[in-house]
Amino acid sequence: MKVYDVPARLEIDREVTDHAKDFMTRQAKAGKPFFLYLPYTQTHMPVLPSKEFQGKSGNGRWGDVLMQIDAYTGELLDKVDELGIADNTIFIFTSDNGAEMTPDHQGWSGPWSGSYFTGKEGSLRVPFIVRWPGKVPAGKISNEIVHQFDLYATLANIAGGKVPTDRIIDSKDMTDFFLGKQEESGRDGFVVYVGNDIHGVKWHNYKMLLMEFEGDLGNGKLNVFPFPHYYDLYSDPKEQYPVTGELAGRFWSRWGLGPILAEHRKSLAAEPPITPGTPDPYVPAKKSK
Repeated sequence: MKVYDVPARLEIDREVTDHAKDFMTRQAKAGKPFFLYLPYTQTHMPVLPSKEFQGKSGNGRWGDVLMQIDAYTGELLDKVDELGIADNTIFIFTSDNGAEMTPDHQGWSGPWSGSYFTGKEGSLRVPFIVRWPGKVPAGKISNEIVHQFDLYATLANIAGGKVPTDRIIDSKDMTDFFLGKQEESGRDGFVVYVGNDIHGVKWHNYKMLLMEFEGDLGNGKLNVFPFPHYYDLYSDPKEQYPVTGELAGRFWSRWGLGPILAEHRKSLAAEPPITPGTPDPYVPAKKSK
């Protein structure tokens, strides 16, 4: 046990990488299957590379941290290969959100605008790379929509598990898409949340935003639009020119966006979110003696 302070933060990604390699080694030698979830602290703010990578990129702390993550991920892949379990191991590299919004710690979202805590593409689009030799086609690139929670149904299927049928499940099984058996993911859109609030909906290359957070966390504000903003992400990838007002009434894409939101709200009415402290309705209550 030790205090998680700045010196510890510098080296914790190194430590968890070593722990992960040790865990995989023990499981492989014992002939046991395993699930390993390894959430690195970087590139989350504060962006602080370990001593090993400080100044190594020649391109500032952000560049150093990217080199660090690349190196540590490479070590994990090498360990999987070394243990001889690559063909039976699904390796996924992804993130839970886009770039930070805090100055001096922000990342880069390519052509997209927005950051963490917004409903814009710079927040929603994250890396997603999957390796499964002989199963997932190597080198294939797709622009189809996949949501992070689709991993639940997908991995359950691949591992021989069953997704519950006694409740509403938003996760979609992407097995055939990942394995190259179909070109389309089967997901055409999703509801955009920021915290507990619905900020909008995405459908194909179209976006509808109901509200938007602007500014930094300390001085920002939430703008709730009197009429939704619509964007065509092909012609306006930075979401700078919303279609609003009367014109939006003739914007045909709204009819693809609306049903997604309506279906989601219907599911919330059928199964309201569980507030903290409320017993899970799907877990049988213990009988009192």
